[in-house]
Amino acid sequence: MLKKKMTKVLTGVLALSMLSGCGSASKMAMESAYDTAASNYSAAGGVYYDSGDYEYADEVSEENGSSQAETVEKGETTGRKLIRNVDMDVETESFDALLASAQSQAEELGGYIESSSISNSSYASSTSAARSARLTARIPSEKLDGYLAGISKQSNVTRKSESTEDVTLQYVDLQSHKKALLAEQESLLSMMEQAESIEDIIAINEQLTDVRYQIESMESQLRTYDNQVDYSTVNLYIDEVERYTPGAAKSAGARIAEGFSANIYRVGSFFKNFAIEFIILLPILIAIAIVLGIAILIVRIIIKISEKNQAGKKTSAKTEIRTGDRYRQKPGKEQIHGAEQTEKSGLCNAGRTPERGQVHTDESSDRTENRDHIQ
Repeated sequence: MLKKKMTKVLTGVLALSMLSGCGSASKMAMESAYDTAASNYSAAGGVYYDSGDYEYADEVSEENGSSQAETVEKGETTGRKLIRNVDMDVETESFDALLASAQSQAEELGGYIESSSISNSSYASSTSAARSARLTARIPSEKLDGYLAGISKQSNVTRKSESTEDVTLQYVDLQSHKKALLAEQESLLSMMEQAESIEDIIAINEQLTDVRYQIESMESQLRTYDNQVDYSTVNLYIDEVERYTPGAAKSAGARIAEGFSANIYRVGSFFKNFAIEFIILLPILIAIAIVLGIAILIVRIIIKISEKNQAGKKTSAKTEIRTGDRYRQKPGKEQIHGAEQTEKSGLCNAGRTPERGQVHTDESSDRTENRDHIQ
C-alpha cells in the first residue's frame, strides 16, 4: 500500500516536471501529440475524431448558418432582430417640466436614462435658448412609439430621424458558430479524459482554451445584440425657448400676421436685451465715467493755471515798458527850469532882449525838439 502511494507521488512530481519542461515545445510537436491523442482515442473504442473533424465542425456551422439564414429570409422565424435608434431635437417653453417628464416616462415604461447632460447659458446671452439638455434613453422596443408620442405632445419637434438595423442574419450566424464550438468543446473534453501522455494533455488543453475563448466572445456579442434589440436608443436634445419655431408653410395673410408679430417680438426683445446689457454693464460704465470726469477736471485745472501764468508774464512786461516810457517822456521840472534859465542867460549875453512872442516860440520849438528826441 505504501509503495503504491509513493509511486503515485513520484508519478505526479514527474508529470509536473515534464509539464513545466514541455512549455517550450514547438507547435509542430503539439500538433503531432494532438494527432496521436486523437488516434489513441479512436483506437480505444471511442468516437472517431481527428484534425479533420475541426473542418467538419466548421462545415456544420456553415450549413446550420446557411439553413437558418434561408429560414430567416423566408420569414419563417419567430421574430426578427431589429435595432431601432431615434434622434429627436425638440424645443419647449417649460424646460424643467419636459425634462422631468422625459425621465419619468422612461422609468414608467420599463426603460432607463443611460446618460444626461444639462447646460445653462449666461444671463448676458441674447440667444433665445437659455438652457439645453441631452438625454440618452433606453426604452423597451415595443413601447418606443408611445414614448416618442408623449415627448412630441409636450414639446415642439424641430427634427426627428429614426434608423432600423436588421441583425437577424448576424445573430443566427453567431448562434450556429456557438453550437459548433460547444460540440467541439464536448469532444475535446472527452479526448482529455482518454489522453494518456502529457503531450496529448497539453495539446488538447491548448485547443480547448482557444475554443472556450471563442465561445465567450460569441456569447458576449449575442448579449450585446439582445440588449440593443430589446431596448431601443433615443437621443433626445431639448432646447428652452421663449417662442416656438414656426412650423409648416401657411397662407399669405397668416404669414404676414406671423411676420408682423415676429418683428414686434424682435423689437421688444432688442430693447429688453439692451436694458439687461446696460444694467449688467452699469457698474463698469459708472467707473469709466468717474475716471473720465477726474481726468477732464485735472486737464481744465492745468489749462487755467497755464493761462494765469501767461497772463501774469504779459502784465509784468507791459508794466516795465510803460515805466521806461514815463522816465523818457517826462523830464523833471528842475531840468526844464534850468534849460529856460540857460536860454535867457544866453540871450542876455548876446546883448539883446528877445521879444515875448519870440521867446515863447523858441521855448515851444525847443520842447518839441526835446520831445521828438526822447521818442
